Amino acid sequence: MYHNLWESCGVVTHSNSTSYHCSLTMAEVAKTMTTKPLSVVAKLCYAFGGVGNEIIFIVFGAYTSIFLVDVAQLPPLFATSIIFGSRVVDVLCNVFMGPLIDRTNTRWGKIKPWIVTSALVMTVTNALIWYVPDVGTGGKLAWYIILYIVMKLAWSGFVISYRTFVMFLSDDSSERDSAIQYRAIFTIGGTVVGMVMHGQILASFRRSEHDSCDNMTYSGNNSTNSSVDGVSLEMTRIGYMVSSAAVCGLLLLSLSAIVFGTTERKDISATSGGKRGQNMFKTAKSVLTFRPNVYFLLAYFFIQVPISIGHGAIALYAQYSLDLEDQIENILLAFMVASVLAMPVIGWVVSKLGRKTSYICFMLAAIPMYIGFQFVPKGSLAVFAVAIGIGITVLAQAFVPWLMITDITEDCCLQTGERLDTPFVAIFLSCNSLAITVGLIMATIVLEIGGYKLGSCVQPDTVGSALRILASTFTSVLTFIGVVFAWRYPITDARQKEIAKATNKRKSNSLQPDETQRNGSAPI
Repeated sequence: MYHNLWESCGVVTHSNSTSYHCSLTMAEVAKTMTTKPLSVVAKLCYAFGGVGNEIIFIVFGAYTSIFLVDVAQLPPLFATSIIFGSRVVDVLCNVFMGPLIDRTNTRWGKIKPWIVTSALVMTVTNALIWYVPDVGTGGKLAWYIILYIVMKLAWSGFVISYRTFVMFLSDDSSERDSAIQYRAIFTIGGTVVGMVMHGQILASFRRSEHDSCDNMTYSGNNSTNSSVDGVSLEMTRIGYMVSSAAVCGLLLLSLSAIVFGTTERKDISATSGGKRGQNMFKTAKSVLTFRPNVYFLLAYFFIQVPISIGHGAIALYAQYSLDLEDQIENILLAFMVASVLAMPVIGWVVSKLGRKTSYICFMLAAIPMYIGFQFVPKGSLAVFAVAIGIGITVLAQAFVPWLMITDITEDCCLQTGERLDTPFVAIFLSCNSLAITVGLIMATIVLEIGGYKLGSCVQPDTVGSALRILASTFTSVLTFIGVVFAWRYPITDARQKEIAKATNKRKSNSLQPDETQRNGSAPI
């Protein structure tokens, strides 16, 4: 009964005692406590609102490397600089954009203006980012650097505001949890739809009958005969543009669902905001030096980098290591479908083994899958089995860490008396962006090391060999290092239960003096 009231009240801790204050009047409290439940329609609209963004993210990650080097015809090192520049912006945005959003206050609300503006910018940028301008190599480099940076700025603004928006839909924690479950279902469905749609559109524009690369082998002394055919390349570029238009349409449709199907509770959002004079850098230092978070971030980083390598290089690996260009879309689809089907299995394992133990087990299981990339024969469809195995572990990496970060924030609050949820989440997202950056950059650097020939659709065998080593050896070693840090993570399953118990006890005890102070008697 008092849970929602407690969220709107403040706590002031002194050296010998703790005092409580509440900014709500009794009328506001009554209004809050009689709020109608969040409707199913509102939950569906909120969940569908993130589908367009998820499709952009999954297509962006899977096809960026192969688009820049094969379709835009940029040297691998140029592609690396584009990816690196945009991702650095993303890492910094996650730290500084959160407080900026938190301090926003307009007549249209706190969150919705950010969602609408970011989504519109993403729509325009996504329509341009898959277009290849005829401005020379230097011009294309500048074109994509600018667009990728703008895209990451808009994407960061949307993701932070969209994931925060659920807090302002309802003051009932169970209603918010239900909305998050809807969001998870739509997120997974959206990623599958995105991969299928993008892959099938590209496949429909593939004109192998006009492709001069068919039945050709690489010759170090005569690379001009293996250049990409103009008709085939133009058809591929058209395919990317058509897919871009379809994704933009879905993004605008999902944005409409949020704008017209949900209502931002201004009585809730008005109570949220950053503290005046708060030292952002001091807070970041506290978060980064908190022992459980140190091991957690290190474990997550070393495990996320291999996943990002696979995400960014699997299309290149299928094309140049296995000679399965016509199966790229199907391999990526198998990868995503495996993640969807694994959801109930991962949930069951976590409920039985606990968060830390299940996380370690799933990541250990990923290592032999990575090693399998080294031994898949050229032209063999056995790669589907490896992709499915990796897909299952990827979902565990996307699900379990969000449970662990909740334990970390609660443990920090118990030990220091400070609630630093937003800084913990912001720095976690920055770590995620940094890991993705490293993974994508490694995928493009390996092309340069392997001797990638720009404009040649038949590459030296060294390119395929380099991709095999990256996808197997590098990923296995990095994942093992991440598991070691996860093993050192101090919040065990037993400690997690202690944290939950202490947190519930603290909330229960803290309500009593507040009720006594306001009503003059002990609460019923």
